[in-house]
Amino acid sequence: MHILLPTLFLLAIRLDPKMVILLAPFTILPDFDAAFGLHRALFHSFVPIVILPVALIIYSKLKRPEWMLGALLVQFYLASHVVLDLGGVAFLWPLVEDQMYFEPIVTFNLQGGVNFDIDVEYGWKPYEPMTTTQFISESGFALIFLGALMVVVFRKEALGAARGAWRIIGDTLSRLRR
Repeated sequence: MHILLPTLFLLAIRLDPKMVILLAPFTILPDFDAAFGLHRALFHSFVPIVILPVALIIYSKLKRPEWMLGALLVQFYLASHVVLDLGGVAFLWPLVEDQMYFEPIVTFNLQGGVNFDIDVEYGWKPYEPMTTTQFISESGFALIFLGALMVVVFRKEALGAARGAWRIIGDTLSRLRR
């Protein structure tokens, strides 16, 4: 979800697909804080999510204007990761170790008519380092399965898109080598 949702959004608003695809790995960069035992703290905090990318944007503005789109995409990708993790993020770490959370709960029920309810829980909770987690959640598996079905049904289009993506990646890598 961290890669798929922001990448699809950026492609939907018709940004340069080469840049969007090339910089998409920045969406998962914050999860590398798990390697240091500080998952959803170290790389999910304001320093790598706001301060460093804003510094890159300022540098781009002043010295390297051609980097501006890339700097803005990096900022968007990093911020989107934190937004998607708002079930518990120590955004103010190391200043505050508590995790901020925002959990919208939507219920839809057809018993006795149509019942639709939205409840939002938010606030602060003590930091809980994540030790183990599901690699693919139930909804993640459902999305992968749906994507696989779409590839089967729209195989010609999917093959064309895969060829186009490889062409974009190949062109970008060849430019970087020069």
